[in-house]
Amino acid sequence: MNRSVFKSLCFFVTLFSIFSMGIAHSAPGVKKSEPARFTILHTSDIHAHLMEFENQNKEVVGGYARIKKYKESLEAEGKSVLMLSSGDISQGTFFYRFFEGVPDVEYMNQTGYAAMTLGNHEFDKGQETLAEAVKNAKFPILGANIKFKRIPSLQKLIKPYTVINTGSDNNVKIAIIGLVPENLTSVVQSVFVKDIEIMKAAQTVASVLPEIKAQKPDMILVLSHLGWEKELEIFEQFPEIDGVLGGHTHLFIDPPAVTKGPNGHRFMSQPGEFGEKITRYDISFYKNTDFKIEVERAGLIKMDHKIPNDPKISVEVNKLWKQIEGKVSEPVAETKVFLDGTRGNVRRIETNLGDLMCDSMAELTNADGAIMNGGGIRDSIKEGTITTGDVLNVLPFDNYMVKLTLKGESLKKLFRQVAELNNTPGGFGGFLQISGSMRVDYNKAEPLYSFNQKAIEDNKLYTITTNDFLAEAGNGLSALKEAVNLETTGILGSDLFLRYLKQAKTVSPMVDGRIKTKPATKLKLPKGTVKTIPQF
Repeated sequence: MNRSVFKSLCFFVTLFSIFSMGIAHSAPGVKKSEPARFTILHTSDIHAHLMEFENQNKEVVGGYARIKKYKESLEAEGKSVLMLSSGDISQGTFFYRFFEGVPDVEYMNQTGYAAMTLGNHEFDKGQETLAEAVKNAKFPILGANIKFKRIPSLQKLIKPYTVINTGSDNNVKIAIIGLVPENLTSVVQSVFVKDIEIMKAAQTVASVLPEIKAQKPDMILVLSHLGWEKELEIFEQFPEIDGVLGGHTHLFIDPPAVTKGPNGHRFMSQPGEFGEKITRYDISFYKNTDFKIEVERAGLIKMDHKIPNDPKISVEVNKLWKQIEGKVSEPVAETKVFLDGTRGNVRRIETNLGDLMCDSMAELTNADGAIMNGGGIRDSIKEGTITTGDVLNVLPFDNYMVKLTLKGESLKKLFRQVAELNNTPGGFGGFLQISGSMRVDYNKAEPLYSFNQKAIEDNKLYTITTNDFLAEAGNGLSALKEAVNLETTGILGSDLFLRYLKQAKTVSPMVDGRIKTKPATKLKLPKGTVKTIPQF
């Protein structure tokens, strides 16, 4: 063969090889295409914090007016923004008590949310109330693992997933799956979740993925209200899922967890609670490479005074406040100390607010003792004047007080159940605050407990005041169903606490060592988490 012909042939073979590699893998030397860029903003567990509020550090933060303005500031820079929520927009302040979630959805409409999944607190006033709140949503409401049997119209409003186009050229196709808590029926009063079927999250994802993949999305995301540990299971079980944006456990995951997967970067996060912070991902999407998804930056953004408020939402929220101000601003007592209702504390350790509340319950109902689930205490109270609104924020649920008569063996079983279940990051909603007549030590293999400085006797009867949610085995505490007698008081928990505070006039409770607990469970991160992603 002629030498020059041979050289030419080799040249063309080489070119073909490089070209082929470029198509499949974007070989070195092949220039990447210009990516489609977009930003994901993610909120969860806002819990009816419609307006800005003062956090524990006395910073004014949060509110939909501020969240909207932040999103608009990014859009003004030319960014394409995908705004998502992992649920629990409801319950937590007096706004929900009076307006039942309707303004929450409207402000999300105005902010420009693209999708939301349902949380457990969306059900706190029943399915009819939920249907009324979400019927005017201009964004998809998701819940792939829930079926509504009693209200077909509600089922029509809730979709398993949605597909959205985003990116700088609106050419990135993203499928978003919604997942509600697997334990929904045990963390909501039973009357509100009748005729609802909840499927296992993993089975649901496995069943819906083929249909989604058939639509050839560029990315698959999960909007989850499962809680961190369940979300981690989904993330690790399904590598084709590019991102899990979670909630329910109120964790401030900063920086978000970013790993490498078959499609490029994968990520998962939670933004904390109340809209104090939101998660932001800046993403570049490359069409012509295997490593398509690149998380350029990721982190939590504090919604503080540096971000202005949207004037329209601010005016509207203030109008709502004026409607209820007179009902919630009445002073009822003084506290000389900060009353600690911090989520991470009341769900894991003894707090002075938990002590005060349980002591008031036992005293006013003339019971031997009292217990309160930490998940039922939703806020703290600042030192100084206590108002009706403060109490409604602390105890927003319409739970009635009940008086149970339990055998000692059932009480022991109850504390064993708390010890077994109290192993989640962020604490366990069924962790029990207790009255001063009781002592519990969870630092032993078998919890040590006593009543009035005496060991609990198996066959002795004890009267215990609690709320009707726990009495129904709420939070999985089935031992309370073993009560030999149940006496209804007809008194709301918030009304009873208000009555006690008005009588006391001044309070200054201190933690007295009635509960001893193990150290908090260490947070697990996905395997292969990248430590080098730039943060905001």
